[in-house]
Amino acid sequence: MIDGVVAGLASGTAYAILAVCVVVLHRLVGVLNFAQAALGAFGAYLCYALAGAHVPLAFAALAGLAAAGIIAGLVGWVIARWFSTPTTTERIVVSVVFLIVLLAAGFRLFGDTPRVMPSLLPDEVFTVAGVRISLTTVVALVLAVGVAAGVSAMLQHTHVGIQLQAMSERPMTVQLLRVNTRVLSIGAWAGTGVISTLALLLVAPARNQTFESMSFLVIPALAAALLGGFSNIWIAAGGGLVIGAIEGAASRIEGLANYRGALPFVLIVIALIWMRRRRVWDDAR
Repeated sequence: MIDGVVAGLASGTAYAILAVCVVVLHRLVGVLNFAQAALGAFGAYLCYALAGAHVPLAFAALAGLAAAGIIAGLVGWVIARWFSTPTTTERIVVSVVFLIVLLAAGFRLFGDTPRVMPSLLPDEVFTVAGVRISLTTVVALVLAVGVAAGVSAMLQHTHVGIQLQAMSERPMTVQLLRVNTRVLSIGAWAGTGVISTLALLLVAPARNQTFESMSFLVIPALAAALLGGFSNIWIAAGGGLVIGAIEGAASRIEGLANYRGALPFVLIVIALIWMRRRRVWDDAR
């Protein structure tokens, strides 16, 4: 059981990082980005395609990260330029269109068959209290916590973070103060694109997934972000780790293994109902 939980944490770190990116974009630019994982998958697959063409892995990884950042930045520019005032529903439609475009482009460029993906880290395994833990899992977990802590600190304790939060709450006031909100928005998009790619570069070699299946890792990430109300970074990150751990534990239990993908969502629905009950009782009183 513990081995399953540890194995599930590898996927949970990807869910956590993607959930943080979803929360950041939703808080700062008001967009629920359904293409967050597809964007990271595009950068990761580009890296593996270049590595397969005998490009050194380090340069291939940098190219994948840069490509994801540029694509995300362009989407951020489009939304900031032409969709700065539309409703939330219209922005979600734009996000879904972006997902469809990335899925189509990824299918044409990379196909729909799983690939053997090289790992960025040495294939080392540590044994702690009889539990085998890979170096990739440790690094990915540190990265997930670091991303959550870094983003929280940046938003609360830096001048740029204060501007970003002001932009999300009172965009017209920020523009009157001559703050370039378009640049801030593009920067937020590009940053989340790079972080998403880095997360999938770490996790993907252990999964050997197709581009499509990697793109839909956004579903558990959205579930984790929902648990945090699309606003709390730490709850979203913790929710992603818990979802991964539950999936890993369920894979070791006979009868639940075939449903391990759905089990975390059942628990999240229960948690949301539990949190909602307070409002219902308060209204009743």
